[in-house]
Amino acid sequence: MFTIFYKLILGWLLPPGCFILLFLGLAWKSRLIGEHALRKKLRTLAIVGAIGLYLLSIQPVLKLLASGLENKYPVAAAAAIKQTNVVVVLSAGIVEDVPVSFSQLPAAPGTVAVVRLSEGVRLYRQIKAMERSCVIILTGGRFFGSAYAASEVSREWLMAMAVPGNDIRVETSSRTTYEEARSVLLLLQRDAAAAVFLVTSASHMPRAVAVFRKFGMTVTPASCDFSSAGKLNLFSFLPSAEFLRENRAMLWEYIGAVFYKLKGK
Repeated sequence: MFTIFYKLILGWLLPPGCFILLFLGLAWKSRLIGEHALRKKLRTLAIVGAIGLYLLSIQPVLKLLASGLENKYPVAAAAAIKQTNVVVVLSAGIVEDVPVSFSQLPAAPGTVAVVRLSEGVRLYRQIKAMERSCVIILTGGRFFGSAYAASEVSREWLMAMAVPGNDIRVETSSRTTYEEARSVLLLLQRDAAAAVFLVTSASHMPRAVAVFRKFGMTVTPASCDFSSAGKLNLFSFLPSAEFLRENRAMLWEYIGAVFYKLKGK
């Protein structure tokens, strides 16, 4: 009982819970403003801010947003292993200026990137277990002034996972999904590959598949990093920074899909 009470209290004292309470406090304090129109406007803004922040910080909303993106492409079926021997792993960012044990570069793949790379390694090993050749293509250039291309950092991680350097291809110029697809197409033409496994987060997969297919590539989706998994419970309705971060990622995908459609990408 104490643990439940402890978690409930922390859920509202830590961000974003404390900011929701702050919005509600501002709504309450607005009653002290003498001018009616201004008082009503500030109260409305504070209440809308509290409700909006709360909804974006809870798991039920995450499940709702994620289900519209992640249900389209499930994990890669075992039968799909025979369809291609090229695995494309899309970039998900890096963390720089951190001590690492697997590379001379002071950088490591981010949390989401590690999940994607792990799925790429799983597919690679299954293909190799069938005594077939296999190539992993890594995407990702330098983002926002990064010192290293994401694909270069990912290559170091893969080699630490016993993937031979000769089986790894990298492109170091892309910053968007569209640019990733364009760069991968050039590498595929060089290796004369007709189809690929496409590895990325489940929420990002619909947009990624659409872009890669627009470039004429035959792709087998290999989704990972699912956000909609997990049962709801009492704590699912507590505001959480983790749910806020994931809901932001879901909204980013919806907005990105609309933007790409408007731009004809």
